[in-house]
Amino acid sequence: MRHAELQFFRWTSLLPAVTLWLGACATPPKPAALQAYESLQHDPNMDETRRRFPSLVASAEQFGEKADKEWQSNDLDDSSRAALMAEIKLKTALARNDQDRAKARIATLTADQARADETLGSVGKDLASMNEQVKLIQQAEEDKKRLTQQIMAEQDERQKLSQQLATEQKLVAAQLAMRTAETVDANRYAAAEYGAATNMMAKADTEIKQNAWGMAQASLEVARAKAEKATEIAKPMYEQEAQAAQNKVRDEALARDAAALPGVSVRLERRGELQRLIIAVQDLFAKSQTTLQPGKDDALEPIARLVMKYPTYPVQVVGHTDNRGKAGELIALSQARAQSVFSSLVAKGVEARRVMVSGQGPNEPIADNKIGAGRAKNSRIEVIFLYH
Repeated sequence: MRHAELQFFRWTSLLPAVTLWLGACATPPKPAALQAYESLQHDPNMDETRRRFPSLVASAEQFGEKADKEWQSNDLDDSSRAALMAEIKLKTALARNDQDRAKARIATLTADQARADETLGSVGKDLASMNEQVKLIQQAEEDKKRLTQQIMAEQDERQKLSQQLATEQKLVAAQLAMRTAETVDANRYAAAEYGAATNMMAKADTEIKQNAWGMAQASLEVARAKAEKATEIAKPMYEQEAQAAQNKVRDEALARDAAALPGVSVRLERRGELQRLIIAVQDLFAKSQTTLQPGKDDALEPIARLVMKYPTYPVQVVGHTDNRGKAGELIALSQARAQSVFSSLVAKGVEARRVMVSGQGPNEPIADNKIGAGRAKNSRIEVIFLYH
């Protein structure tokens, strides 16, 4: 018997090293958020954005490097979060760069309009002077007509510049709305609205090339409104899917870590809409006893570390027995044993408010109570992680 116990101890002591070796040999698929961030780095305006907004780009790259390291370390949860932050910061920098470029174009058009206003004022003065000379010079009427035509041309040019400026302002607003919609994958979650916005942007581009400023402004207004509506529709679904993806990565990581625990059995179970990860531990108590056997408290240390590693999961500690005895007494026994395990976990650092304790007695057997091996399996403590 002593030899068997030594063999068991040797094998269990090797399990963590074997588990770490296996984990190091496999790199999981790169998270979608990290792929999206890396794709965004190839934006044609990236070099200009880096010069204009170095701190934002540097911050995004820091998060990107962190995401890559976490991915290489198999920590997909942290990798996804870091990649999402890198993507948001880089998209923000690109959008601000686009906005600055648009502001520069608006400033140029504004200066052109000011010069046109100055020219128009000068021409108006010339016209007044000519009107005074018309009584003396017969040619004055022709000069007046010429100057009038010049003024009209200048007014047309001024009107054109004013229309260009107004169109450019609406174009910037529509482009910003489209960029915002893209940050929440509106092309997936609000395809109709995003598609309508894209079509109106293309229509406005054609109208601008044709100098149809009024029509272009109307198209850009519609494009902006559709893009904003797409953002409104897509944002909740985008955030929900991002959270679901993070939860899935976290659930898978929990299942892997639980499976690596020594001396326990692990199973997944669904009850209605609730999914549970159940870690079953046996041989913690002597017959009819409610206090842990000597040395068994240390066996709960890996479970306590697992509970603390995943702090967002509610946890249940449930006691079970075989069917030898009165049902009421067995339920009380299982409850007391579950309470002993709960106390041990709390003493090891687990937050008490996260854990619910109950005893089921013989009511939920997992093996045949007619044989000794079955009764041993049924007499167990289950530490249950409740999935959201």
